[in-house]
Amino acid sequence: MGSLIKAYAVLFVRSWNPDYDGTVSGVSPRRWLVMAAFWPLFLLLQLINGVFLLLDHVLFPDFRRVAVRAPVFVVGVPRSGTTFLHRLLAGDRERFTTTALWELIFAPSICQRRLWRGVGRLDGLVGRPLERLLHGLERLALGGLDDVHQTGLRDPEEDYLALLPVLGCFLLVLAVPDPRLWRLTFADRDLPDAEKRRLMAAYRRFVQRHLYVHGDRLTFLSKNPSFTPLMATLAAEFPDARFIGCLRNPTEAVPSQINSIVIGARVFDGRDTAGYWREGFLGMLDYYYRHLLDELDRLPPSRRALSRMEELSARPLATVEGFYAAFGLTLSPAYRAWLAERDEKARRYQSGHHYSLENLGVAPQRLRETFGWVYEKFAYPLPEDERP
Repeated sequence: MGSLIKAYAVLFVRSWNPDYDGTVSGVSPRRWLVMAAFWPLFLLLQLINGVFLLLDHVLFPDFRRVAVRAPVFVVGVPRSGTTFLHRLLAGDRERFTTTALWELIFAPSICQRRLWRGVGRLDGLVGRPLERLLHGLERLALGGLDDVHQTGLRDPEEDYLALLPVLGCFLLVLAVPDPRLWRLTFADRDLPDAEKRRLMAAYRRFVQRHLYVHGDRLTFLSKNPSFTPLMATLAAEFPDARFIGCLRNPTEAVPSQINSIVIGARVFDGRDTAGYWREGFLGMLDYYYRHLLDELDRLPPSRRALSRMEELSARPLATVEGFYAAFGLTLSPAYRAWLAERDEKARRYQSGHHYSLENLGVAPQRLRETFGWVYEKFAYPLPEDERP
């Protein structure tokens, strides 16, 4: 606990005037204003959640006995269809249970989930005015993110947010671009064993709580690109876990991820910090591609599968059928029909996202140099220099 409090203090101090590796100097007035709002809200939320998490041990101590059986982890390169695949698999509600955004932010504990569900039932008795209010606030707060990552409070979401209290969520790097958080992107390689054990202990308790509420007969489904550098640690913690690794042509995945992170960074610092994020994420994504494929190769065939976004987006039904076959699972008739509807929608969908490599400062030559082995291994066409 003492080391965690110290880590909080270090990040708090460094967040006001972060070191962008010399690419940006001085102090941003926007950052000071944002941090003045961020830290009180963040710490208050962690304090409230922490109190309720402690109460779980008093009111629901049996949750610690819940067995986590053969969880499924959707990992991979960011912007490679992990969200799409996650929500496709989450549609099999007879088999899987996964986390919703509201649970991760406002109800990581059993106590909070019971409390909010009770409030929801009372709200339903009086015509759901609270639900309508929350929906309006949700669109106000999250609607601006639709072009980057469309989500809602009740949508399936990445459960790395559950590791926010123990500073195990890489998303915090947007608020505090600090080496302590960047280490998470090379976790299996760079984190000390004691820190890995601390993160896995916190994560296991979170999964046990979730299964306690939703039913331990269900299989826990996790989706986290940020868990890709933790694959070896997760495989050791959950020896029967299955992993689906997602990847995509670097020409599409890399600029898409850099674009999304630059948008997020602009919220916290009004200056142009794109160069800092571009360099950091190029190194990070190279490691993600390598580590993903290395760790999948170390797993037995019955515990691994590979998803290429180009195939997933074109044939989601057939792709999911392949994963089920690999894991020895069977699609129910109802779930197959549900997937068929999504398959038809996917055939008609056309993305409106287009990224200029040059505008993002990612030269095609840099992509060829960094990810040339990916292009060769998966026969992806090499990026061409953009013409004026």
